[in-house]
Amino acid sequence: MALAALESLLEADKGGVWFLPSHVEPRSVQAAAKRAGFAFFHIEGKNITRKEQLLNHAATAMHFPKSFGHNWDALEECLTDLEWVDAEGYVLYYDHIDGLLEAHPDQFETLIEILRDAVATWKQEGSAMVVLLSGARLRRAWRS
Repeated sequence: MALAALESLLEADKGGVWFLPSHVEPRSVQAAAKRAGFAFFHIEGKNITRKEQLLNHAATAMHFPKSFGHNWDALEECLTDLEWVDAEGYVLYYDHIDGLLEAHPDQFETLIEILRDAVATWKQEGSAMVVLLSGARLRRAWRS
C-alpha cells in the first residue's frame, strides 16, 4: 500500500485491517495520520514472538491505563475504548509481524480477530481505526 493510498483511506475515514506489501517508514505513516487528525501508534515487532511481548509493546505504544490486564480481553477492551486519546480516528502500525506469526500462528489469528472487532466497533461509533500490518511472511500466511 503506497502512502497515497493510506492518505485516501484516512480521508475517507475508511477503517480496516490492511497488509502493507512492503515496509513503510513509521514517520511517514505518522505524518499522514497527523494530517488527517488521527492518533498514531507504532508497534515495532522485531523482538515480539509471544503474546506477552505483544501485549507489553501494545500497552506501551498506545499508553494503555495502568489497570491494563495483559490478556486478550483487556487488549480488546482498550482498543475499543481509547478515551485517553483525543483524535478523529486511529492508526495502528504493527511493523515486522513475522516473529509472532512464525512462532505462534494461533496467537496471530487471535490478534487479527481482536483487531477486526475493534475496527468494527469504531465504525459503529462513527470513527475509523486503520490497522496496518507489515511483514515478509504475512503475505504468504494470508494467501493460504
